Amino acid sequence: MRDAGPTRRAVLGAVAVATIGAAVAGCDDGGGSDQGRRKADDAARERAYAATGALLARYDAVAARHPQLAERIRPLGVELRQHLTAFAGGATHPAPPPGSAPEDPAAAAGTIADWAQQASDERLTGLPLLSPDLARRLAATAACLAGHAQLFRSTS
Repeated sequence: MRDAGPTRRAVLGAVAVATIGAAVAGCDDGGGSDQGRRKADDAARERAYAATGALLARYDAVAARHPQLAERIRPLGVELRQHLTAFAGGATHPAPPPGSAPEDPAAAAGTIADWAQQASDERLTGLPLLSPDLARRLAATAACLAGHAQLFRSTS
């Protein structure tokens, strides 16, 4: 029986639509100024950085509490660290607060899926207001996070 989560085709379709939307938005600045777009980019980059740091802390908390999930989580944490680098810019950022993890391993896997899907959805909001480069980066990381969600939904 198929899991209730989205199919790979649905995830890839959503990412394709988001990427095309970002590319189209990049062709027309919607009347916004360069300074306004830079401010929007900076704010979106900061949000993505903070959200990624918090998600990484949650992943680390689940891995620490459930060693049986740690092997599955480790490569995903590597990807999140790459996302942090992509959104860091030149600023220094405080460390995220420690995350927490459900006691039950199956619940923890489901919770990771929920966290990753929520983060993916958040990355896709407001793309038309951003520069094409940042919109593509956010869409790509959203696709990656949707993959994390699907991975944990299909194997939990």
